[in-house]
Amino acid sequence: MERRSKPKGSEGLTLIELAIALVILGLLLGLGANLVSMLTKRAKIVESRETVDAAVEALISYAAGNKCLTDNLTQANVRKTLDAWNQPLFLRVATELLPGQCSIYNSTICDRKSTGLTVKICNDVACTSNQTISNVAFVVASKGPNYNLQIMDGTNEIRVYAPGLQVDSFSGTYDGVPDPNRPEEFDDIVKWVTLDELRTKLGCLMQIIIINNELPYGFENKTYSATVFAEGGVPFSGSGKYKWCRQGDLPSGLSANPPTSATNCLSLPESSWGQADTVTISGTPAIGTSGSYSLTFFVRDNNDPSGSNDNIAQKTLVLTIYPLSTPTTITTTTTTTLTPCSYCGYYDNFGRCVSKCGKDNCIPATCGNNNRCYKCVIEIGPPQPY
Repeated sequence: MERRSKPKGSEGLTLIELAIALVILGLLLGLGANLVSMLTKRAKIVESRETVDAAVEALISYAAGNKCLTDNLTQANVRKTLDAWNQPLFLRVATELLPGQCSIYNSTICDRKSTGLTVKICNDVACTSNQTISNVAFVVASKGPNYNLQIMDGTNEIRVYAPGLQVDSFSGTYDGVPDPNRPEEFDDIVKWVTLDELRTKLGCLMQIIIINNELPYGFENKTYSATVFAEGGVPFSGSGKYKWCRQGDLPSGLSANPPTSATNCLSLPESSWGQADTVTISGTPAIGTSGSYSLTFFVRDNNDPSGSNDNIAQKTLVLTIYPLSTPTTITTTTTTTLTPCSYCGYYDNFGRCVSKCGKDNCIPATCGNNNRCYKCVIEIGPPQPY
């Protein structure tokens, strides 16, 4: 029997070939659908992050105009109160910054030093390992792709979990929308602003500080004067910008203005603190008072005229008084050839060697009756009168 072949050009796919083609087409369609789904999810995450950022900026703008905050997103002029999945944004504001405890006329954001709201970044479900951010002004969050608010919404604590942890610390209804209770991988989009960050953005006055890092030393039976300075804060009106208190006794012969001192300045009523721009220490240290005196200075401003929420700064400074006596051997770093001078060298009130003859290496040739004549050499240790 003669076997006839198919005419050229009439070949078709066999059933096996057609099945393989359909499988490949299905795989391609599946990969394409997954890719589209991933790209859509990523786009919505980016959109929700931008929505959260915009809400944060709107709240900062509201605070700048009102000196306090609100826990109503619409009142704060937030344009989008829903994330990319049409879920309501979460907002928590420190109660100290809300009307009732905060007023445009007093106790504004700039007056506050702290809040009771804390954010904890948890490294495990029980949050035994965490990083704590204190004095938070407000927190804004999106539920994320799983439509599930998973942060812990405590009275004064918000818990944010590390990515990958299976958790759901929030249950119930938020902003009228029931929230599922199902532990799953944490994906909430959360942003917070601390009180210090908010104060900086609002241009609040810097908190008060004491500028001095040291006090000049003095000598027994020699006139002494020093000034302690402060800056920043909200000044008092009247006689002096600040109120001062000192812990630690001055050597006999010296006095401070204002003179207020206490064993515990922070427990002293504000009305008992001395008011002045600066603290001055002056007088003549008595013979026998040589030594080092530890003095802690406290300064407060008028941040809270009717309460105790003032800004307070403190700094410990050491006042050293040297004895008035003829020096023995002065230890020098190297052997120094002393050059005669035409007039006396001496140390000024800041311990600097004063002379027109060389650099810190002169002995006066003639001194006359000048009782401020000192020997100046390159030395180790404090200056000694001569």
